Amino acid sequence: MLLASIADGQPGNIDVTLGAKSAVLQRRLKIADWIRQYGQMRVDELSTALKVSEVTIRGDLTYLEEQGLIVRSFGKAIAAKSGAPRDRPAGAPLTKALLVPMLRRAQALIGPDQTVLIGPGPLATQAIPWLAEIPGVSVVLTSTEAIPLARTCLDARIYLLGGEITAESGMIEGAGALRMLDHFALGWSILEADALSADSALLVAAKPAERLAEAAIRRSTRSIVLIGNPALSLERRTAQLGLTGISDLILPGMPSNRLRDILLGAGFRPVETDGGTEAHFSSHPAHSRSGARAFGEAS
Repeated sequence: MLLASIADGQPGNIDVTLGAKSAVLQRRLKIADWIRQYGQMRVDELSTALKVSEVTIRGDLTYLEEQGLIVRSFGKAIAAKSGAPRDRPAGAPLTKALLVPMLRRAQALIGPDQTVLIGPGPLATQAIPWLAEIPGVSVVLTSTEAIPLARTCLDARIYLLGGEITAESGMIEGAGALRMLDHFALGWSILEADALSADSALLVAAKPAERLAEAAIRRSTRSIVLIGNPALSLERRTAQLGLTGISDLILPGMPSNRLRDILLGAGFRPVETDGGTEAHFSSHPAHSRSGARAFGEAS
């Protein structure tokens, strides 16, 4: 095609051809680098990340396999000459552009005069300033790290869960902390997870955070889990949280097809967003056929 363009005296076609080839090559190099970095990736994950069809991805993978860069197996692309696949990274900090729509969506779910538990971790803690606009809100903190932010941002009743303070994170833990949850009529809990695993479990930071989250979900009328990564994680942890009992999941972007299938199978349905980057899935009946309510309508 390139030789024909030269022979026809059409130099403009040369640029188009080279540009198209360059874009394809760059995409394939990016795919190869991701697979090398993470050990393995699924076709649907690559399709979502690169915003091209799965047919295009399969063509790219065929090329990379012919070059000896990857091996294909059961819908996955595996790095050639690699040992056990490395875990997909989870828990990486979110940019402000991704974080703000998630927090705005969480705020919009919570109505006035609610008692809200803020789970441990930096992602859940960043929801605190957004609660300032909710009339009559009360807040239960589960970490000493959240105290300065709550005191600065909130003109509200602020409670600190009692128990043992962990040296590493400042989280309140122990049997006493779990029992103290019974003293609050929790309307909402805002919790966090690093990612959703291929085993349909939410990956959390540590076992104490898992136990606290499970107790908070049982005692709350509704619960929000902010998920830090929209990609399905290959990681396995001892600290993980089941999807049962959670009413709302908010992700920083559209999930992969496989992750979406897991959520649909667990009874979650996508909730229409207002043009933001976030993705919202809910198991609550009020959201089964409609979008998120306006601020202050949820209870």
